[in-house]
Amino acid sequence: MTITKLVKLSRKGQLVLPKKMREEFGVGEGDEVVATLEENCIVLTTSERYAQATRGLLIGAWGRNKTEVSSYIEKEREAWQ
Repeated sequence: MTITKLVKLSRKGQLVLPKKMREEFGVGEGDEVVATLEENCIVLTTSERYAQATRGLLIGAWGRNKTEVSSYIEKEREAWQ
């Protein structure tokens, strides 16, 4: 479903999402959302969906197994001493 509405920014840069959008998006007062600037668009995502989408991105970044990760951590600790 696509919903398009014109919203206005306040002096503080705040905006109000229309009720129908909040309901469809599944967010309410006090919920956190992630705002991402993509080229010329601002994309809002729930923090849960963002976490799911980014889960696993850094697998292997510090090693392929526990031994390699431990070795990496040890080298970093030594560099700080």
